[in-house]
Amino acid sequence: MSSPTRVAIVTGAALGLGRAIALRLAADGLHVVVNDLPKQKDNLEALVKEIEATGSRAAPFIADVTVEENVKNLVAFAVSTFGGLDVMVANAGTAFVKSILDTTLEDVDGLFNINFRAAFLSYKYAAKQMIAQGRGGRIIGAASAVAKKGFPFMSTYSATKFAIRALTQSAAQEWGAYGITVNAYCPGIIWTPLIEALGASLASVVGQADADPKEMWAKSCSLGRIGEPNDIAGYVSFLASKDSGFITGQSTLVDGGSLFD
Repeated sequence: MSSPTRVAIVTGAALGLGRAIALRLAADGLHVVVNDLPKQKDNLEALVKEIEATGSRAAPFIADVTVEENVKNLVAFAVSTFGGLDVMVANAGTAFVKSILDTTLEDVDGLFNINFRAAFLSYKYAAKQMIAQGRGGRIIGAASAVAKKGFPFMSTYSATKFAIRALTQSAAQEWGAYGITVNAYCPGIIWTPLIEALGASLASVVGQADADPKEMWAKSCSLGRIGEPNDIAGYVSFLASKDSGFITGQSTLVDGGSLFD
């Protein structure tokens, strides 16, 4: 008897890293539920069509994953549509560039709501479903290079990503007995629409408004280039696979050799 096709959820899937991850997991043979905000409806539906054109199966679920009921419904949708849940990629998140002195409490609360709360809810309700199924699973979070080292003008973003590292370590220890591994990827500079926008802001803040962000960041990488979304998607593919079964609680840099643990 053949094993059922594995099922993945990818949050924040309409653009950038999430899109590349969804495409890669579909290419790996998983059924994929892709999630993003209502404003990304057209991009999300285009992604589903692109996946289905390759012969794989995908379904969109449009919702704000900072809302607990929405995350419960997202997991339930994956189960009702494809029969279960094996991989949760909690990718949704955002960032801003500001000095600590200019950062408001509203900024802090807002970013923790998007980056940490959404990840916490995604981890929690994915684990509940995986435990009920009794066949283990993979939970994968989006940390960052700034989860390894605080960076100037990115204090709040860095704090949210340090929090995801802590959540990942704690969850790995709580759920290991159920065959669930919990890991996170820590991207360095990966060229996405978000990074393109942040690059201009950061260059301006550090007094290099005329600098080319790509060139500026490439110099900090041992490989001499900044990353592309597929660099992250390939690593997530490994974390989602059976080959990663003895790795858990880790938040791993994927940054072209910019930082070193």
